[in-house]
Amino acid sequence: MRFALNAIAFDNWRMEIGQVIRALRQERKATLEQLAHEIGTDPSNLSRIERGVQQPAAQSLKMIAAALGTTVAALHARAEGVKKTSKKERDLLGGDPSDYTSEAIQLRHSFRTLTPENKHLAVEFVKLLNRTQSGR
Repeated sequence: MRFALNAIAFDNWRMEIGQVIRALRQERKATLEQLAHEIGTDPSNLSRIERGVQQPAAQSLKMIAAALGTTVAALHARAEGVKKTSKKERDLLGGDPSDYTSEAIQLRHSFRTLTPENKHLAVEFVKLLNRTQSGR
């Protein structure tokens, strides 16, 4: 039974680290082909890693992390949901799983293109949405 639970946990980790890799790649606006070329692998291999179908080899994970401007430790911390990361790792990865949804990535990309005045308005609008959502 313990072995089965460990196998399930491992499969979940493999999927989560793939999701973190995909989110970081997308945030940097890199294609599968670009990142695969940079790390010296085939795009289909990278796709399998991102989808959690294939486990990344230690060397591949190190190369992926370097190409994404982060560390293997930070990728693991993010995949495991560990909150006790260094400030540098938090700066690289953010602190919440929802930071890596496609909506959050799209929102960050759109926000970066706004003027300072419109950024302020966007923040105020989000605050208003939060207040109305919570019934305040």
